Amino acid sequence: MDYIRDFVADCQARGLTAHTIETYRSCLKDFLEYHPDAAAVGLEELRAYLGELRIRNLAGSSLKGYFASLSAFYEFQVFSGCMAVNPVISFRRRYLRIKEQQNGENTRQLLSVQQVQLLLGAAAGLREKALILTLAKTGMRRGELLSLRVQDIIIKDGIVRIAPKAKRSNRLTFMDEELRDILVAYLSWRERRAKTSWLWISDHGGRIHKDVPNRILAGLGISLGLHQKEGPISERLTCHCMRHWFTTHLFRAGMNVEYLKWLRGDALKKEAWQIYNHIDIEEVRQEYLRRIPKLISFDEKLARYL
Repeated sequence: MDYIRDFVADCQARGLTAHTIETYRSCLKDFLEYHPDAAAVGLEELRAYLGELRIRNLAGSSLKGYFASLSAFYEFQVFSGCMAVNPVISFRRRYLRIKEQQNGENTRQLLSVQQVQLLLGAAAGLREKALILTLAKTGMRRGELLSLRVQDIIIKDGIVRIAPKAKRSNRLTFMDEELRDILVAYLSWRERRAKTSWLWISDHGGRIHKDVPNRILAGLGISLGLHQKEGPISERLTCHCMRHWFTTHLFRAGMNVEYLKWLRGDALKKEAWQIYNHIDIEEVRQEYLRRIPKLISFDEKLARYL
């Protein structure tokens, strides 16, 4: 039996994203190198595999990811009639309890407005500044950021269109004056170099690598004491921290919660569809423009015109 081929085919049929499928495939491949006969795996084998992963000094979230992949695989085996039960479910419950998110190791770092201003000030190039500001002002995920194309930035309307994603319900977000100005400048810089329609390009004109946004944030974060490379999630600076910043500071500024969910593109709950169906987009825009924190200082604005 070709476990990987059959499982990947099932994931594709279920419409999972390419990123999720590749994660599942990679984790299953690693597991099968230790236990080729997946049907013979029980508690002892799973415990031994967890020990192997712990030797690699993986973070708790990574361990959780490996076993989430294995659980999905064994659920497929049960569905296919190849196995009677999924052995990973009870194993995860006992051995992979994750600390409470509130102030735990899996809580994302929350930056202050001043710390994001410091990040922008420390960023050396226009591309880096534009990328950080886009993350902060839109709250989009890294994958959504990387999927932007030039035509998705509609300067005259002050909107950004986001490519369809499995986790995203709303494909529209806005730009305030600060984001609009820096994107105008970046687009001008980009136009002289680009060899692709992707928005974010390398110095050579091609699409940037998927790890670049996190590398930029980590590099700046280390210099500012905001990133611990080997630390828990709460001490690392990643793209998701900017989404956390966007959500928290808009909420603290008094943003309507339903409008905030809409801006984040959160998956819609069945019972909430009526609320979303009656959201006035212009009202959301005006609310957003009133609440989104300002991040560019007067001196920096003045410097652009000198």
